Amino acid sequence: MNNKLENTFNNMNEAQREKLCGVLGETNVMDERTAARIQAKIDRKLPEKRSFMRVLRPVAIAAAACAVIYLTLGFTVPGVADGLYRLTHPETTTDSYFMQQPDEREPVKEIEKAIDSAKPENIGGFVELAGSFSGELPGDAELNKEAAGTNEHPAVDPDEYAYLLTLKPELRELYYDGSRLIVNAYFECPFAGDFLVGFGNTEIAHRHNLDMLTAHVLGTVNGTPYEFGGYGHGVIPIFDKKEANGFNMQTDIDLLSPLPDGKVEMTLYYFIYNCDDPEIEYTVARVKHQFLFDTTAGNKQDTKTCELTLFGSAPLTVMETGESSKIGNRTVSFDGLTLNLETTLLPGGMTIAINTYTLPDTFDEDLMLSLLTYHEGLQFDVYVNGERIEYRVPNSMGGDRWKIELPIHAEDLSEIRSIRLVPKIVRITGIVPILDPVDGSKKGDPIVLSVDDTPIGMPAYGFNLLGWEETVLSDCAIELPLP
Repeated sequence: MNNKLENTFNNMNEAQREKLCGVLGETNVMDERTAARIQAKIDRKLPEKRSFMRVLRPVAIAAAACAVIYLTLGFTVPGVADGLYRLTHPETTTDSYFMQQPDEREPVKEIEKAIDSAKPENIGGFVELAGSFSGELPGDAELNKEAAGTNEHPAVDPDEYAYLLTLKPELRELYYDGSRLIVNAYFECPFAGDFLVGFGNTEIAHRHNLDMLTAHVLGTVNGTPYEFGGYGHGVIPIFDKKEANGFNMQTDIDLLSPLPDGKVEMTLYYFIYNCDDPEIEYTVARVKHQFLFDTTAGNKQDTKTCELTLFGSAPLTVMETGESSKIGNRTVSFDGLTLNLETTLLPGGMTIAINTYTLPDTFDEDLMLSLLTYHEGLQFDVYVNGERIEYRVPNSMGGDRWKIELPIHAEDLSEIRSIRLVPKIVRITGIVPILDPVDGSKKGDPIVLSVDDTPIGMPAYGFNLLGWEETVLSDCAIELPLP
């Protein structure tokens, strides 16, 4: 999954974090059960891939607790012209736009136009209970067998979960821009409280604590099966807690290449999990959702290309893989490293994709993965018309593709003379190991990560960050080609 909420949290400066914490207050901190649910979702077994690297960065939990509030705050930077005020508001990015209910957000013309041009059509959907999956997906036979009960979880009683058979997804909106597909579905049901437990529901009646995740994506183009090449997942659904008569489910799919022009038929599989005990979550049902949409307008995007060449040396936090994972800081030379960038003005904003790169002989896979990561590694200070507006962290699009999304739209271009990216390398200065995967309050002693010291073993359950330092590579700055 993309750590979008984590990135939002980590993109704040110190003043913004203090402002956010003041808004949240002590009573708004995520409870232990909800934190455990997020941890369990990270470790959850999916039909196609039965294990995950368990490296939890707990700041993601903090972000999940507060990022939605942050998204409504916005911030300004002194010296930014009034005409560029919108550029400092994260509400204008695709990520934050679709984290809001359609009837509650301020419409962005280009995004709404993209939604309309996709001409989405809901075909329908139905529920299958675990133990009777149709066998059309990899892993169905294994899941059906597990539904009879294992040492890890009890058997799935079809009578106990028969009420889920009434769930039917309704396609609310669909966004497609050639590289990204976002699907918002609504589930109307009288038992929505079952899906609200993990989000703090203690008042609405429920039988179980259920969760839902988009774990498989299929599609056809003009009747021919098509390999989408990206990945799909569910993000935190947006619920109406006042009535609890239904809930929304959002699926975000990053594509490695645009879909062919024309009408596309897609099938999403939403897997439903029993989370009554977060330590033994298991699949109880899945929803098959089918719909159509038109890719033609979404494929008409103008892309500019350029190269970013890095040189010089800087301390980098390196995650070493192998028989035993390690973490440490070491001085790295970037001489000979070139990133190939594609800049595209999409309906949701300007996207800079890092598609390929040329590596020097001294760079191995561990170094590259450590460079293109999340809250450390390569980041960019963004300057518009010479004024610094914010900094951005690359997000993974799968494979070797990474992206940076800027809240710049077509209507802003008349006021923009230049967009400048100044790369910098951010390293972690210290960590606090987590000792328990469920109870995040159980922590080890702080560990300082000095530069060029011997790497230490990666904590089994992840870590909290003590702090970080940055090295700005100002001589490597690049001016983006404007559309």
